[in-house]
Amino acid sequence: MTEEYVTLSDASAEIVILRSRFLAYVFHCESEEACAERLAALRKKHYDATHVCYAYCADTDGRTMRFSDDGEPSSTAGAPILSVINKGGYRQVLIAVVRYFGGTKLGAGGLVRAYTDAASAGVRAAEERHMRLCSVWSASAEYNTFARISSAISRMGGMLTGVGYGETVSFEALFPVGEDRERELRDLTGGKTEFIRRGDRYEIYQTRTT
Repeated sequence: MTEEYVTLSDASAEIVILRSRFLAYVFHCESEEACAERLAALRKKHYDATHVCYAYCADTDGRTMRFSDDGEPSSTAGAPILSVINKGGYRQVLIAVVRYFGGTKLGAGGLVRAYTDAASAGVRAAEERHMRLCSVWSASAEYNTFARISSAISRMGGMLTGVGYGETVSFEALFPVGEDRERELRDLTGGKTEFIRRGDRYEIYQTRTT
């Protein structure tokens, strides 16, 4: 399991080439099953489309990659879409390009350019999200104590999520995996606040509009 990867938010874009419409859809998908569900929904929505071509990387390590030309000449659609994913180093991403034929054949080279340009347009419409595997600690504290904890965790390079306000403040403290913060967390309030280790999960630590 990789400790960091880059994914994309859901987005869509459209380009038109010689009256053929190419509709690009970008989806964040965390499994092959999720990719299959998205593709099934697209095929249902665009039941009258000429082709629904796609490529995806369904894991965080780049080991689960698939693509389909869906009836277009071999390697003129799915492979160019996959090259866009690989060039960006994106993971857990599905890019599908729906084509409505406009009456003019584009030739193999034209198709490669069209599917590449459509997939790239979809990527530009998406938000780039840098994900980091983090250790997760949950705790609750009095309001005045929470303010001190919040500032300290920020100085330690961590971040807070899942903050809930009630009689006390409940929250999660996240730190990049590999950084052992147990003693520091315990010492923040002299052991009065109990931090419980909840395992690891991926969290967004940086976003960028592509």
